[in-house]
This record gives sequence, C-alpha cells and structure tokens, in this order.
Amino acid sequence: MNYANPLLIQIRSLAQQLHILPPIVRIYRRLFSEAYEQKFRDLLLTNIREGDLVWDVGANVGLYTRLFADRVGGNGKVIAFEPSPRAFAQLQSSFATEPSVILQEVALSDFDGQADFFVAERGSTVADSLVFHSGNSASIRTSVKRGDSMCSLNAPAIIKIDVEGAELEVLKGMTETLRTPGLRGVFVEVHFLALAQRGMRTAPVEIQKILQHAGFDVIWTDASHIAGLRKSTLRSARPIA
Repeated sequence: MNYANPLLIQIRSLAQQLHILPPIVRIYRRLFSEAYEQKFRDLLLTNIREGDLVWDVGANVGLYTRLFADRVGGNGKVIAFEPSPRAFAQLQSSFATEPSVILQEVALSDFDGQADFFVAERGSTVADSLVFHSGNSASIRTSVKRGDSMCSLNAPAIIKIDVEGAELEVLKGMTETLRTPGLRGVFVEVHFLALAQRGMRTAPVEIQKILQHAGFDVIWTDASHIAGLRKSTLRSARPIA
C-alpha cells in the first residue's frame, strides 16, 4: 500500500484533527509491538552487506547501530549521527572502543551551520528534535550538516533515517549523495504526526518523490516506514536471526 497517497494523507489528517489518530497508533503499537517495524528492519538488514559503509541518521542510543555493526563486520563502517547529548553519551559508552563505528554528534539537515536543538525533559514522552518544540523541551545549540557535506570522501551503501519529523530536510540535504551509484538503499521512518504538526502534510509525498527521482524503487513496509531500493540491488526481506 502507498501510504503517501494524497487521499490516505487526508484521512490521516482528519483523524489527527479529531484527535483519534494518536490513540489508534498507541494501541496498534501496544498490541503488535513485536511485529511493528519488523518488515522494515528485516528489509534493511537484508540489504546490508559485509564491508558496507552504513549511515545511521538519528541513531538515538544505538539499537540499529549495533545491528548494522554486526552486519558490516570488521571491514565495514557505521557512521552514527546523533545530536541529542543524552543519547550521544550512551552511544559513546556503547561504541567508543569499536573501530567499525564512527560517532558524529551532529544533526543532518538541508544546510551547514548551527541550529537550536530541542531536548525534552528527562522522563518526558516527547522526543528530542531539531524541528519540533514542545512545552517540555529546552533548546541547545548543535552542529548541523548536509549529508552531501559528509559524503565528500566515501559514499554510504545504505542510509537509515529516523529524525522525528525532520526527514524531508535530511533528504533535501543529500541530493548528490542520493545519486551516487554505490548507494543501494535508503530507509526512512516517516513521522506523519510530527510533519502534520509542522504544517507539512504533503511531506510524505515529497519524500517518496525525492527517492523515486534519485532512481529508487519505493516500498512502504508499513504505515510509517518507507524503503528506497535500486532495482539492480533489490533483495527481498527475509527474517534476520
């Protein structure tokens, strides 16, 4: 199913306006927590090869970073981008001694410079974010880079993006990176609710078009996750042990 279909976006927008979508999402994740994101995860990991360079954009505390490091092996590299000080401290604790993991305390976006980064109060259910500010957040300054600026030496083979509603800006900042022949797959968590709260209800359509225009086949693995895969390297998802 194409979850970026304009009609489906309108339905989701109406559900958000009626304040019924967030409870539905919470119930869905509670009932199907083990299955939620599983197809996305399996497809992502299946397409990572030993020796790859993988970008983990929005690494948080490193759950995917660990899986990626195991897949690429000693000859591969994982670059974990994470601007949240708390999350980055956990990344340092987990990966500081692992040569295959490179930590970058930086946010990716569509410009190079500095920006406010909103850090939620400890224990809050609100996520840290470059673009979304709530009453439970305090702002700090953080370094911001375009993906194209970080791709000057070695282009990634796989990119995973989970940035709490800033995914469109991240993709706009890596237009040249997306065109590199060695990039086989781009995997994005699309935060519909956060995008809608920013007034960017059509962003999921734009995200899909950016990937398609860069030469990727687009697959929606569920209502919140999109995968862009080059035709020549597409691999079917299979369970990952």
